Amino acid sequence: MEPPVNDPPPVPPAKPPELTCPRCGAPHDRYQEYCLHCGVHLARHYPVGRRTAWSRETWSRESPFWLWAALATLALVVLIASAIVLAATTNDDEPRRQANRPGATSTLQVIPDITTSSTVGTLPPTLTIQPTTTVNPTTTATTTTTATTTTGATNRIIAWPSGKDGYTVVIASHPKSGGRSRAEATAREAINKGLSEVGLLDSSDYPSLTPGYYVVFSGVHDTEAQGRNALPGVRAAGYPTAYVREVNSE
Repeated sequence: MEPPVNDPPPVPPAKPPELTCPRCGAPHDRYQEYCLHCGVHLARHYPVGRRTAWSRETWSRESPFWLWAALATLALVVLIASAIVLAATTNDDEPRRQANRPGATSTLQVIPDITTSSTVGTLPPTLTIQPTTTVNPTTTATTTTTATTTTGATNRIIAWPSGKDGYTVVIASHPKSGGRSRAEATAREAINKGLSEVGLLDSSDYPSLTPGYYVVFSGVHDTEAQGRNALPGVRAAGYPTAYVREVNSE
């Protein structure tokens, strides 16, 4: 009987040659780009064929660089897709959120009230302005007519009405010895100051007056009360010594 034959032990695979730095000789990894001892850029010192092989090995499926690059690209795509979906969902839900807000109904109810109030509030000023515009010309015309009538009555020196018994406001009394022109000058001055019914009379012709004077007066009144009502206006015109006097004809 033959003894069993033992198989020879397997031969271990040959180790790849160790990579060393071309400058300092320090060992480095296959995918290492810079030397950790001297800092030289290792890929620049390899021949063209070696660099091409190194790049091909770096981006092969077995290389960790390719795996990390693929994972980063996938994560970026997922992130962009999630952002697009989120934006679309937000835009679709916005009209529903606007409609469900508590203040949406109250706002719609207030708008008609504001419009109605502004419309109604606009009408009264329009109605008020029209009568005012119409009345103004009438008022102006009336004022002009009154001024014309008054001016016509006060542009001349009047005489006391014949046979009239009444009251007047005496502005000044000038002795007849000084002449009538002085009294007429006083009467014209009173007219220029705006007094109405300014006249001149001879006191000697009226028993109720002291004879011998030219009397400058303002107004022909039926009662003493009317004369007293006119007295403040005469004094305000610059004749503080004016007074009310009764005039009786012969």
